[in-house]
Amino acid sequence: MSAAAVEPQTDRSPSVARTPSRGKSPFSAVVWWPLAAVLVTIFVASARLLVTPEFYFADDTQTGTAGQWWRIGELLLSGQLPFFDPHTWTAGNYLAEGQWGVFNPLNWVIGIVTRLAGDVFVTVTVVKITMLGVMALGVYLLARSFSADAPWAAAAGVLAPLGGFTVYMDAASWTTGLFASAVLPWAWWGLRRVVEEKLNPFPFLIAAGILITFGYVFGVIVLVFVLGESLIRAILHRDRWRIASTLAAGIYSALLTVTVYLPSVLTAPVTVRGTTSIANGGFLNADLADLAATSSALATGSIGSWAGGVTESPLMYALWAVPAFALFRPSRALMARLIPALVVGGLVLLLVTGPDQIGPIRWPVRFMPYVVIAVVVVFAAIASEARPLRSPRRALVTALAIIAGSGWFSAVSTTWEWRQIALSMLCQAVGVVVLWGLFYRGVIAWPRAQAAAAVVAAGVGVLLVVPQMALFPSTILPKLPVVDAAESASILDGMPDDVIVVGDIYASWEDAASYEERLVANQWYFSDSTVSSTYTVLPFRDYVRDLCADLRGSTCSDALGTLLSTDTATGQEVSALLGVNTIVVIKASFPDGVPEPPAGWSTADDGVYTRVLKRDAPVATAGGVAWESAGTTVEVLEQSDSRLELRVGSIGDDSQIVLSRLAWPGYTVSGATFAAETRGYLATLDLSEAQTGDVIVVQFQPPGWWVEMVSLLLALIVLAGWPVANRRLRTLLDRRSTASIAATA
Repeated sequence: MSAAAVEPQTDRSPSVARTPSRGKSPFSAVVWWPLAAVLVTIFVASARLLVTPEFYFADDTQTGTAGQWWRIGELLLSGQLPFFDPHTWTAGNYLAEGQWGVFNPLNWVIGIVTRLAGDVFVTVTVVKITMLGVMALGVYLLARSFSADAPWAAAAGVLAPLGGFTVYMDAASWTTGLFASAVLPWAWWGLRRVVEEKLNPFPFLIAAGILITFGYVFGVIVLVFVLGESLIRAILHRDRWRIASTLAAGIYSALLTVTVYLPSVLTAPVTVRGTTSIANGGFLNADLADLAATSSALATGSIGSWAGGVTESPLMYALWAVPAFALFRPSRALMARLIPALVVGGLVLLLVTGPDQIGPIRWPVRFMPYVVIAVVVVFAAIASEARPLRSPRRALVTALAIIAGSGWFSAVSTTWEWRQIALSMLCQAVGVVVLWGLFYRGVIAWPRAQAAAAVVAAGVGVLLVVPQMALFPSTILPKLPVVDAAESASILDGMPDDVIVVGDIYASWEDAASYEERLVANQWYFSDSTVSSTYTVLPFRDYVRDLCADLRGSTCSDALGTLLSTDTATGQEVSALLGVNTIVVIKASFPDGVPEPPAGWSTADDGVYTRVLKRDAPVATAGGVAWESAGTTVEVLEQSDSRLELRVGSIGDDSQIVLSRLAWPGYTVSGATFAAETRGYLATLDLSEAQTGDVIVVQFQPPGWWVEMVSLLLALIVLAGWPVANRRLRTLLDRRSTASIAATA
């Protein structure tokens, strides 16, 4: 078959530049194709629930997100934002945590909906499936901006949320990862609108603002790549408009990044994340051989994780049709337009195959969703052009050879998976042959062949979900029993605050009955009690060392002895210094039996899984004065989460007082000075320069607070002013252009 017979040349000639147009698009491109992409995505995402009803409710979602949203909604409905809470100790520095999304309006809405709805499980599931639909629509718009036809852009929208890491890690567990990768295409599309087409920057401003304030650094890093590529390309082309627009976008993004991340950076030195080391232990990062698994929905690759050297999930899966790239011969003009996607995708892929830790940035396979986005967008744009080939048969053979080669390398890495890899190869081969027939055998007349091919590409990706669900019905991450938030409110009812959990919280966590006696990590926010053993991504180093605690509040059994021991510096019981009045002991951590409580404590409840110890005479809870040296007395005049006001009653020879607060960076004191931290983490004041009757004020503000607030204010000014300035500048440029044309005529 001749090249001329393969395809009409009326609108596909290499000489015809296909660039995004500001003219009216067909109704199908504006409504039907993007709507189809969203509906198919929601359908597929919902279908997973038929196999695993708790598919989107695993691990960090249960122990982190669900309780976090519940708490955010609770605080917002009471007129507060989650900035700081001394009662939750190492987990209470919410602004430094970042992923609480304190400045994120979408998080606010979700938190309020979660609290009002009451059913956390249903709310989380609906929100996650909705965000997958948001990703599909964002990828559709992004692909269109790279000149993909509507059917192929819709196919890209369907295929992107099927990426293995998105499905089995982000959607199942790591909610902020899902949110960031769902919104990144919108921010990228918004940037291209203003930079490439001189349109209103408002979509970029909103999308980038939401993306950055999620507090998930991986999405922000990719946004930096997007902005950096755009700026460098604009400079190389000496395009003043693009340079100015990209700089404005970068300044806005930088201001918000400072607002969100500066507290974390300045707090990091006292946390376990305060490291600059670069290491590679092969944990959640890929090697070059794993790239062979990017085209197989059923191959795992050799990604190391908690499950061992091979993680039983297709985390590297990007696009089944990767071998189909061989069927197309993109023009130079198209490749030039695709440079942004190629550069960003390439940079992200380098990170995926890099060290598993670069300073505080860990587990780079978390960048895979962004690789998927770049790959499907490039594929959609190249397939849309579909220029004729000199040797279609050779292209088909090449594509099939790529399938065979990638299948071989995948099977060599995980030989026991050869059957499922073979099934994946068969599906790929059939799909590639069908695409080849549609494009180069005239099976359907053009342009219907294009739409049919796009449907086939999306359809094969959807059909592969069926064997994928059979082989991998859920994430490898643990799933706890679903806990009813309303019923959990009464756990520890009648026990005095503050509460701490001692022992292995992971013991018996598959047993639903155990949740009648205890909760895990952020599930404690469902309870009416104030519990310190909640989730944190920034554990205070010396605090967690003292109690041998992890980021979800689990401790070793020795923590009980530590809490009930006497601090040598103060002569005070350690638990009293922490304002602890109730201890929930996990029995599984004490095979020889839980020790009898010492004097001053009694057993309040002895269940199957836990024993609850209660202080006979409760002490003041966290946030106040825990100890005064001999002869030194102070009176608490005012106490809140972030402020403590004291009046000096007397000053002894030692003149020190200990506060039941972690010595976070950001604390200031007037009327006294800070002494060395008690036990390495408790804020301690030296009153030697104070006088009787003096008022001492201890105030907490996140470190760099005024820099952060000024940055936020400037970002809001850009948000309000740039769309207006952009419109006026565009009007001015249009007038100059019209005047220039008139003068030439």
